[in-house]
Amino acid sequence: MMPRMSKLRMLAGGIVEPGAGQPGSVSAYVAYSGSRGKSRLFKVQGRTDAPLVAELDAATTVDLGRFRREVSEDLQPAVVGITSRGGAASVADPKPEWVAEVVRRHLRDAEGVDVD
Repeated sequence: MMPRMSKLRMLAGGIVEPGAGQPGSVSAYVAYSGSRGKSRLFKVQGRTDAPLVAELDAATTVDLGRFRREVSEDLQPAVVGITSRGGAASVADPKPEWVAEVVRRHLRDAEGVDVD
């Protein structure tokens, strides 16, 4: 029997990019399925050039509707900031691979955990 592999999956996410070479803002929720059946949830948030990763409490209920609302609320200040300067802005879907890589690096650097 082959060992189960660890996986990362973005559950909800959004990104606002101001353009002109400026870093954007990201907010996303990522599920981690560990090799021993252990599951964890992470939130990725902040500037796209240095996003922060925080693990959610183990008792957090996976509520995709709530996650999507919170992503939108998290990114609203970035949208308002751009539009108040006359720019056009909206929340777009980030690439799931990019968001997963942010969490992958966090797990490797903070815990020495390698995720496939």
